[in-house]
Order: sequence, then C-alpha cells, then structure tokens
Amino acid sequence: MYFGSEKDVYPKGVIPLAAIQIARPTKDHKFEIVTSHRIFVFRTDNEVLRRRWLVTLQEHVRDQMVFGQRTFGPGAQCQKHGALELKGHKNRVFAAINTEQIWIYKSEQCFLNGIGITVIEARGSTIRDGKHKSFDLITPYKTFSFTAECEREKRVWMEALQDAIAETLSDYEVAEKIWSNRSNRTCADCRALNPDWASINLSVVICKNCAGQHRGLGTMVSKVQSLKLDTSVWSNEIVQLFIMLGNDRANDFWAARLPVGEELDCDAPPVQRREFIVQKYREGRYRRPHPAFSTQPELLKVLCSAVSEQTLLKTVTRIFSEAEAENQDQRPLPQPDLSVYDEIMQPVLHSGFLYKSVHRGTLSRRTREDFQRFWCSVGDSVLLYESDRAPEACLQISVRDIVCLGVSRPDASNNNGFIDRFRFTFEMCLSSEKLLQFGLETADALHSWTRSIGKALSPLSVHCLLSREFERVGVLRYRNMLDAQQWRDAFFVLQKTNLFICPRRDGAAEDIINLKRLQELSIASETENQEKKDILVLVERGRTLHLQGVGRSDFSLWFSDIQRAAGGEGNALREQQLSRNDIPIIVDSCLAFITQYGLGHEGIYRKNGSRTRIKLLMDEFRKDARNVKLRIGDHFIEDVTDVLKRFFREVDDPVFMADLHPLWQDAARIPQKRARLDCYKEIIRTLPRVNRTTLAALISHLYRVQKCADLNQMCTKNLSLLFAPSLFQTHGKGEHEVKIVEDLIDNYLHVFDIDEEHQTQIELEVSLITTWKDTQLSQAGDLIIEVYLERKNPDCCITLKVSPSMSAEELTNQVLFMRNVPPAERDVWMTFEVLEDGQLERPLLPRQKVLEEALQWCKMADPSSAHLVVKKVPKTDLLTSYHSDIMKVGLLRCREEPPKLLQGNKFQERTFQIRENKLLLLKDKKSIKPEKEWSLKNMKIYIGIRRKLKAPSRWGFTVMSDKHQLFLCCTCEAELWDWISSFLKAQSEDSAPPVLRRHSSSDISRQKFGTMPLVPIRGHESNSSMLSANQTLRKLHDRRTLSMYFPMKVQQDAFEERLESPPLPEPLYEEVGDFGLQVLQSLETSFLSGGASETQEVPDPPPLRLLPEDPPSEDPLQSGGCTLSQELLLKELSCAFIKNAREEEEEEEEEEEEQEEEQEEEEEQEQEEEEEEEEA
Repeated sequence: MYFGSEKDVYPKGVIPLAAIQIARPTKDHKFEIVTSHRIFVFRTDNEVLRRRWLVTLQEHVRDQMVFGQRTFGPGAQCQKHGALELKGHKNRVFAAINTEQIWIYKSEQCFLNGIGITVIEARGSTIRDGKHKSFDLITPYKTFSFTAECEREKRVWMEALQDAIAETLSDYEVAEKIWSNRSNRTCADCRALNPDWASINLSVVICKNCAGQHRGLGTMVSKVQSLKLDTSVWSNEIVQLFIMLGNDRANDFWAARLPVGEELDCDAPPVQRREFIVQKYREGRYRRPHPAFSTQPELLKVLCSAVSEQTLLKTVTRIFSEAEAENQDQRPLPQPDLSVYDEIMQPVLHSGFLYKSVHRGTLSRRTREDFQRFWCSVGDSVLLYESDRAPEACLQISVRDIVCLGVSRPDASNNNGFIDRFRFTFEMCLSSEKLLQFGLETADALHSWTRSIGKALSPLSVHCLLSREFERVGVLRYRNMLDAQQWRDAFFVLQKTNLFICPRRDGAAEDIINLKRLQELSIASETENQEKKDILVLVERGRTLHLQGVGRSDFSLWFSDIQRAAGGEGNALREQQLSRNDIPIIVDSCLAFITQYGLGHEGIYRKNGSRTRIKLLMDEFRKDARNVKLRIGDHFIEDVTDVLKRFFREVDDPVFMADLHPLWQDAARIPQKRARLDCYKEIIRTLPRVNRTTLAALISHLYRVQKCADLNQMCTKNLSLLFAPSLFQTHGKGEHEVKIVEDLIDNYLHVFDIDEEHQTQIELEVSLITTWKDTQLSQAGDLIIEVYLERKNPDCCITLKVSPSMSAEELTNQVLFMRNVPPAERDVWMTFEVLEDGQLERPLLPRQKVLEEALQWCKMADPSSAHLVVKKVPKTDLLTSYHSDIMKVGLLRCREEPPKLLQGNKFQERTFQIRENKLLLLKDKKSIKPEKEWSLKNMKIYIGIRRKLKAPSRWGFTVMSDKHQLFLCCTCEAELWDWISSFLKAQSEDSAPPVLRRHSSSDISRQKFGTMPLVPIRGHESNSSMLSANQTLRKLHDRRTLSMYFPMKVQQDAFEERLESPPLPEPLYEEVGDFGLQVLQSLETSFLSGGASETQEVPDPPPLRLLPEDPPSEDPLQSGGCTLSQELLLKELSCAFIKNAREEEEEEEEEEEEQEEEQEEEEEQEQEEEEEEEEA
C-alpha cells in the first residue's frame, strides 16, 4: 500500500504481493515494482532505504510465490463485485466485497489483476440508505457515497455489505464443530454450500435463504438460530446432536418419500422455496407414515396418555422400534459413510479466529496492522482459512513440522503495553526454519490455543504439563555425561524456572532441571558431518547436560528462554540464582570474598563503601550473578559488605520471613536460654529451604567474624546491631531482633547442629589468625603456599605467605634469595605453575599475580595435584623470540578438544602463526586469511601434553581456553622454547624477557613480617602452647592450607564422596630467610613490644643453613611480657645466628690468610721473571 501522506488513513493505491513479478533497482535512488500490466516506480531518500525496501519486497514476494495463493479476481473469497459510482471520482469504479474488506479498483481489468485504489475494512462500519439509487458506507474515519445502476442493484449491494459487516461479528466455533459432519456442509433443503443457519427443533442445517422461509412457519414449527451469531444458544449437547445426526439422517425422516423431480434447487425463487418448505415440514408430505398411527392426532393421543400414566419412555421406545422395523422391511438402511464417523471420532481440538503476522521483523515492534485475521482450526494439522466460509485452507501446517511452540505474556515491566500491539502472542518454529507468529486479545485465549497446539504436537506424557502455563514446548536433542557419545531426542517443556525432559514414548517425565540452580550456562560448538553446530551446556549439582536444537532458529529461541528463566530477575529469595547448596550466588560470592580477605579487616561491616561502586556491583549481580567474579584487586571489601547488607534489606520477603516475625519475637521473650534456643531451632525448621540454607551460611560467616574480634574489632553485639535491621527489614533497631541475631551468632554450633568435623575446620581457620600474633602485621588476604625449587621434593620445599599483590617475578626472587642462589648470566629463573602431578607446566609472566592463579586450583577435581616450582630456563632459548621481530610461523602436529576444525583423535600436521597477539591456523604458509584464530590474551600455555593422549613427540605444549584445548607438538626442545617464548612475548606487555634482579635487604624491610616464611616452632612437648601450635601447623599442611580460606567450598565438599588421599610426609618448616642479627633484634623488639614494627635495612650477610636440632641455652632473655614460646623461639634463633656468625668469621680469616700466601707467591714469581730478563 502507498499513501498520499502520513496522515491518510486509506491508501492511494494497493499492490498485492501475488501480483508482483519482480522488484528491481534503478538510478537516482529509485526502484521498480513490475506487475503483469504495469510498472510502478518509487523513489527513496537515500541508498540505504532503497536497499531495505528492495530486500524486504524480494523476501515477501519469494515467500508469496512459494506459500501464497492468488486471492484477487472473482472466486469463492469474493461475495459481490461490480461497477459503481463513487463520489469524488469522475469515472465509475469497480468494487468488490472480499469477506470483511471492500476493495475499490479503477476498472474491471485492475480487479482481475488485483491492483486496487484503496481497501475499506468492514469492521465498525454501517450502511445508510440514500435517495434514489445511492447509499452510503460510513466508517469511523470517512464516509463513502456510492450510486448503483438501479434500485434492485442497490438493494443487492446493501445486503452484501450488511453481510460483510455482520461477518466481522461472527464466531465460527459452533459452525466449525457442526460442519465436521460433511452432510451439514450443504443445506438440508436446497443443497447450498456452507449453510450457517439451523432449525433447532427440526435438527436440520439450512442456508440463509431457507432460514427466511423457516421463520414464516412460526416458532411452533421451526425455531431458527444462526450458527455464527447466536452462540449462547448452542450448548454442547445440542452441538453434539447435530454432529451425530447430520442433514442426511434428518432427511431420511423429513424427505423419505421426496420424488427426485420435486427437489429444491439452490437458485429457486422465494415463492417456490416457501411452498416446498411448508409442504416438507408443516404438512409432512414427504415423511413416511407410522405403521400404527396414520394421523398425527392419534400419535398425540397416545403420547398424552403415556405422560399421565408415567410410561413416556416405554411408549416412545415402542413407537420408534415399530417405525424402525417397518423401515427395515421396506428399504434396507444404506451403508454409513465411515468418513463422517472418522471426523466425529477425531474432533477439532480448537478453532476460532487468530491474528497471524504477515510481515517479518521484530515481534516487539509489530503493531496490529502487521497482523491479519484468519480462521484457524487445530487437529492433525493447523489449518488457516481466509474466512470462516472459505472452502479451502490458505495455509496448512502439519504438527509434525512444528519444532517448538513459544508463548509470550506481558510481565510486570510491560504489563500496560501499547494499545496498537498484541500483549498476548505465541510463535511456531517450523522444521524449515520458518517462524510464524500469532496474536490474541486475552490470556485465556492464549492458554487455550497454545495448550491445544502443544497437545497436538506432543506425546501423551507431555499433556499433563501443558495444563498449566508454560513458556516453550518442543523437540530437542540431548546427551548426558553418562553416555557422552549418544544423542537422544526428547520433548522439553519450559515452565517458569523448571525444564522438564519427557521421552518421545508415552510415560512419566524423565527428569527435571531447576534452572535457578545451574552452576554453568554456556554455549559450546561442535562439528557434526562437517557442519558447525551450537550446543547449550547446562551444569547442575555435578551433572552436565548438552542440548542441541533441530535447527538454528529453534536453538536461539530455546537459549534465550532458558537464559531468561535461569536469570535472577526476580527480587524474591527463591527467584535468585542459587549455588549448589541452594544459597543465592550473590550471598555465596560475597561471603566467600569477605571470608577470604576481610576477617582481619578492622571495622568490617561498619565502614561504608562507595555508593557508585555498590550500585554497579549490585546491577552486575542482578543481571547474571554466575558471571560476577570478585577479586581483591578489582573490588573493595567495604563495597562487598554493603552489597551483602543491601541485598538482605531489599529482598521482597526477609530471610526470617515476615509471616513468622511474631513467632521470632515470642521466642526472644523466653527467659531460659535453652528453651529459647530450642524454639529458634523449631522456627528455622519451618523456613523454606532457600531461607534456611541462606541463614545458616550467613550466621556461620558472622560466627567466624566475631571469632576474630581482636583483629577486626567486631564483636557479636556490633554485628547484631548492623545485621538485625537488614535481616528482619525493620526500619529501626528492634530490641528483640538484635537479641535474636546475637543469640544465633553466639550459639551457632548448637542451633544449626554443627558436627565435629565442621567445627574442627572452623577452629583451624580461626587459629591461623588468632593463634599467631604476627598475622596482625600482615595484609588481609595472604595465603600460605608451598613453593618448590627446581623439583617437587620435600627437601626443596619452601612455605611462604603470598600476598594478593605479589607477582611471579617477586616470588621468584624471594625464593632464590632465601636459598642463596646466585644470579647467572646464562640462566633465567622463572616460576612455573605445575598441574596434574607434573604433566603440564606453565611459565608465569613476570607481572602475573601468583595468588590469583593459585586460587583457581580450588576449581580442579584434585587441587593437591597442582603446585608452584621455581626453576631455570636456558637464557639462549628464551631470548630467541624476544629479540626477533619476525612473526612466528611453522608446522606443528596438532590435535584439539572438542574437535571442531580437526576431525578425529589423531595428531595432524598444520601450519600455525602468531600475529598481533593472536594464534592463527593457516592452510599453508602462503595463506593470508586464516581458517581459525584465537586470542592469546585469555589463553594459558602449558609445557607438556597429558600422557593419555599419546603425543607423537615429547616436545609438546598445550594451549587452553575456558572451553577449548589445543595440543601442539614440536620436533626438538629448541623449537619448543622458541614457540613458548613467542607465546609469552605475545601475552606480555613488555617486549623484554624476564630478568632476575639482585635481591637487596631493602626488599625485606619493605615487606610486612606476615609475608615472610613461617618460622619453625620448637620446644618441649610438655609446653601446651608449643604443642598446640605445632599440631595446628601440621593440620594446616595436611589440608594443603589453601582450603582454609574457603569455608563455603569445604562445607559443600563435605557432602560429596572423596577418595582418601595417602598421608603426606612430615612438613618441613625449617627454611627461613637470611635475616641477620639486626633482623633478629627487630623481631625481638616486635615480640617484646607487641607492636607492628618493621625490620631495618641491613647489608647482605652470609647464608643461613638449617636450624640446629640442639636445645636452646637456658639463659633467660629479658622479656617485656613475651610468652614462653616466644622466648624459646628467640633463644633458638639467637643461637643459630651466633653460631653461624662465628663460623663465618673463621672462614673469612682463613680466606684472608690464603689470599696473603697467594700474593707472596706471586711477588716471588715476578722477581724471578725480572732477573731472568736482565740476564738475557
């Protein structure tokens, strides 16, 4: 349609898509629409608009040629057509009524070609009679005045227009059901097609012309009702009667003796029609007489007596039995039409009017004008008719071709919606990748239609799930990790946050996945039959499920719906994304971060963070909490604590639940502590699981915080005052609420029934902070990590406290300085991350944070298989690529997992290149465009390949990303290091290789004591404090120490089965730094004063060896309040330093004597040489 201006309601011209042959561009931003008799030329403002118009037109014309039908010209869809005079036009126009639209054409030839002037909707219009031969069509926007050729033609046009207007008010549901019996598709009197009237008491379906004559018989003889307008009259029983009886069986009674020559024709005049109907129904001329009652008065007399004697049922049965027997004697019953019963046994599931989208584009941007009204019925196929009277469907969709059915309802954010758009819609995705979208007016209609279509396309096992509202139903391919190679087909139903998996065979639902509890929701890719396909990965509670769509369109629809259902858009506690223990991820992440870095932070939860940063972090958690990673370098402790309190304060229903608030207050008033705590436990048991687990995790965390009150200055009372208003969502600080939180924190072990193992774990965590007074000098977040020198051996182990800011270069220099390894010109020392017990090694970049990499080990199945090693690399091999500006390229033997570009499980020889911080896969060395490229920024390069892969060479390395792995093999060690150094250069910001700088004593003075290695503890076994400290160290060593700062992780893993690991050897903590006497004095001052003094800068002393095993001297040190363990420690260190100092002095004296002797020998040789020269 094209209009004269934007304000025009009716178009200036209409070109049906079926009439367009081609759309092609011309010059000056013009394009042409070519029809069989005319070419239309249009012009746009710019080239972009012209291109959009052409692409859209070509797509719709192509679809019309494939799926559409010619709907213009005379036909069943056209009720009336002919020439009329239209006011405002000089020449006569050609008008046509097509169902609910009135088309105006320029001429009859244009009518045959389908090219019209304008289209008028009959909905909401009225007809007004005019003078002589004129009449008016009044629409809500304009009045059209027509003039017919004669009075008779005028009446015909007005009647046809009235029918078209009435058609807009029709409901075809009853008619479709009655027409399911084929005999009801023709009039019982004149055999006219598609009769839409019926006589209820005569049980016949009749046309409109016959209905007018039936009214003349009176309601005592014939009660006439419309099938489309009088829907309230048609009960289910009456409709079923008409379906089962049909016009054929009714005429076996009313027209049993009708001669062939006296049958009524559909074009009969009204007089003949009236006479025939009177004789047929009022007089009963064509009925067969009853064998026992020749006249009607006799029959009525018998029936009246039966009523008085209360034998009506018996009498009626006898009357009909006698008539049936007489009928069988005179004429055998004809064989029934089995197809009629087939239609009755397979009724239409649903039928009615639907609005189908006829344009492509985004559904949210479509208005009602983009939808066209169709009559639709659902059975074995979804049939769409242009009108309820159309004999043939314009579109037929087999339910087997429907891949999935999606439903869209207005949510709280768009509940009001737009008036010009449908608020209730659904879409059908077909196997041909075509997407059909439909609109409805009400929620009930939406549920009825989607339920009927869903039942038609799914097996019986799915039907029970469709009785409730759902978001999507359809077929998907899936596989689980129990059978990772086998793909299976199943029906999936998405209902709110639950994904149901139903087998194709009839039976109960196979499985249910709660999308809120997903630990991972991501998309992976696999190559199948040389075609790349996307796979949706769902990980929940340790099980993994892979989903694959039938096509690309349905996969994207499923992914968007599942992603929306798995998100945390709601504000209720149960609507949040949950961890494996049913704790909201936002709570779990914040608690883990604060436990990791904030237990020793002074004023934790009391100090406020930045409002801007808090809002940004809250928005990130609300959007997708699974992808939010809290890091100490990127996030502040104060911000995270405020986010945690704000979450509990803003959640819809408080974690203690508002309905149970009176019960909590009553429990707080109980004076006896034991009874009060038992009442708390009973109330906690009544909480929903999410509330119960969340409360337990929070109180467990606050219990740890108050255990470290000496460091963070946050006792139980302070924590209760801060958290009670948020947890109960009270505006003030209620007395009972504060008391409840205080009781729960102090009695956490009793209220939540904590077992001994978990209690021991908590004590170990707290003892690391509270037992060692020195930890108050260290920064929060330091971890104790074992680092090995050159190889993993107990004798080469160094236990260090690593801060979050320590880089790999600093760690390397620290270890080498402690072991007194001198720098060499030919070697470069680097820190390596070793995985899987030495199968994989990764050199860490100099500025890479060690702690961030070590914390990733907790995600591994076996964290104990990972460790750090400091070892040397040949400098010549490492500098090869650092000093070269040529892009690295060469042949490598390659294998990938999962296989995408490289098929099979064998290593293949391919060409790789490193260019612009990317790894490129080339077809050959001369290729410019790569087959595949990977960004090296987020990839990890490990030296070595897993043994189970059976690499062809031992000089291999592994390139890892989150979801992809490349295994590459070189021919020699030099080539391996050439590639490794090229990778390091591409990943590092510095173009220079890592260099071992000389470690000065000022490095120690700049560090806190807490970042130094642990000092050995020795003493008498009778000393309880020494014994407790040594036992704590051994337990921490056995637990690999990293898990101490992950209470949530340990608590979760307690529920999983684990293989018992062999006992580890006795820990060695004898490796200490080369502190010197001044450092010892500073340490002594720190012990005596209890302050946070730092060590002073001292010159490099001789190396310090292992500590002596001899007991310390009994000379007491002057103490200023230090403990016995500290005195023993200082005595031991003093003995070691004094002994080593004496040995070093003796060694220096011996070296001086040797130097003097060498100088004397050199002088004697010089004198002898001079004498020989003089003699010569």
